[in-house]
Amino acid sequence: MSAHPHVDAIVLGGGTMGSATAWELGKRGRSAIVFEQFHHVHDLGAHSGDTRVFRHAYWESPDYVPLVRRADELWMDLEAESGQRILERCGILEMSAHGLDGPQASIECAVAWDIPHEVLAPAEVRARWPMVNIPDDWTVMYSPVAGFLRTVPALRAMMAGATANGVTLRAHEPVRDWGATDQGVWVDTAEGRFTADRLYITAGPWVATTLARLGMPLHVLRKTLFWLGVDDAAAFDSARFPVWAAQTAAGGFYGFPVIDEFGLKCADHQGGHPTTPGTIERTATAEEAAYIVDEVTRLFPGVNGRVQRAAVCMYAMTPDAHFIVDRMPGQPNVIIGGGFSGHGFKFAPAVGEALVELGENPAARPMPILAIDRAVLAV
Repeated sequence: MSAHPHVDAIVLGGGTMGSATAWELGKRGRSAIVFEQFHHVHDLGAHSGDTRVFRHAYWESPDYVPLVRRADELWMDLEAESGQRILERCGILEMSAHGLDGPQASIECAVAWDIPHEVLAPAEVRARWPMVNIPDDWTVMYSPVAGFLRTVPALRAMMAGATANGVTLRAHEPVRDWGATDQGVWVDTAEGRFTADRLYITAGPWVATTLARLGMPLHVLRKTLFWLGVDDAAAFDSARFPVWAAQTAAGGFYGFPVIDEFGLKCADHQGGHPTTPGTIERTATAEEAAYIVDEVTRLFPGVNGRVQRAAVCMYAMTPDAHFIVDRMPGQPNVIIGGGFSGHGFKFAPAVGEALVELGENPAARPMPILAIDRAVLAV
């Protein structure tokens, strides 16, 4: 028999989705324990780098729009609850070179879902944002309701809301094993066995181990982020400069306004090398920065190309780059949130809400695009 009190729920992994799930469990008054192998907020998983893009016109699939709209509402609730500024609505510029599809899917999504947006000629872009230098044959969409999320305040506020409502966070306590029966679930750590009615697996890149039990394909990519110096920081702050994404012949790049002394944060969304959480190289190299510097300084002449900071994170990728938010097959008291493929952070509170609903409501069904039994995940 366990020496620890039985609880309603256990959350395995206290990162982005684990914090969101804990927040939802707390709001529902559930007794819950969150196990996190590192600090609660750390840079060893998928959410390092201080900021994440927030957008509504979703080129990956318009099916995400209701989920991101719900996330928008919940981020606003979190701001009101915590008193923290989490979502900065500085807008987003989506741009693509001639011959590439770029923002076209975003434009179609914005039209279909009545999302505020403008389709701009490059000359209009250069006039409105003089720090942007793109040719006249590019395609551009601007959405003013998009922006970026501040990751550290977001994660801390969600967990603070959870613990204020009785959820227990056990940081620096790795889970050694877990299991489930029809009667409940159990988790083993160095401190013994813990039992609950339901288990939520939100282990970020480490969720690949869980999915391997099911024979499901998921791989992890190593991603690099860079902060580049700018000649005039005021020209690139969030009051004047939006989040941006640019598709060029070299790749799909994105970046943020300058929010601190490190400069303009940017990265390549399409690149990355296969890795594992246990073997990842944590140091970004000058060679990895070089092609990003070339592209970004060409787009924004006020960026001087001096690398002032670098970071490494991981994308847990499904074959179709859509998430998994569903019950484990044959074990409905185990609910999995994983495979967020580099674009999940913006949805976090809505994903946490969906995971808990799946755990507590037998009639709840996953979104088809996020279901674990979709054809692309079939063994």
